[in-house]
Amino acid sequence: MISESTVLIDEIINTLNKMKETGKVDPSIVTNLDTLANLFREYKEKWLMSPNTKVNLYFYYGARIAELVVSRMKERFLSSQQADEGSKAAEDSLQVAGFLRDLLDLTQKKLPDDDSTKSVIERTKQLRTVATDIKFLQPQEKELQDVDKLLGYISRLRR
Repeated sequence: MISESTVLIDEIINTLNKMKETGKVDPSIVTNLDTLANLFREYKEKWLMSPNTKVNLYFYYGARIAELVVSRMKERFLSSQQADEGSKAAEDSLQVAGFLRDLLDLTQKKLPDDDSTKSVIERTKQLRTVATDIKFLQPQEKELQDVDKLLGYISRLRR
């Protein structure tokens, strides 16, 4: 059975490919990116509030970085006024789409295991590297906004 999140990411990738070819921004991309960001936000909160296991932090962080990258993608499409800007934004977005797909699959898991933990760590690192190269990371202030929640989680681990 194909999940709703798989359908969503496939739809985003198809739209990105079309926009890359035409250079025109399809307005549906903004709605789909909002939905994707909301999924990552939901998974991020799930991992933050899950029973205290140290590996939850990796899944939280993977979902958090993915959410921030998706929001930056959306900003790029909203600010793309000319055809070449839309095409470049789509091309850049396609570079991170595979990592987003993988992190979406990993962060929606019920329980982490060793393989999925290693995968989420590796995919998060790869996403950060590519997102840095194409300027899809949010400013550091935005990335640090949820640090209070994270510190609360870490303090619960120490108890």
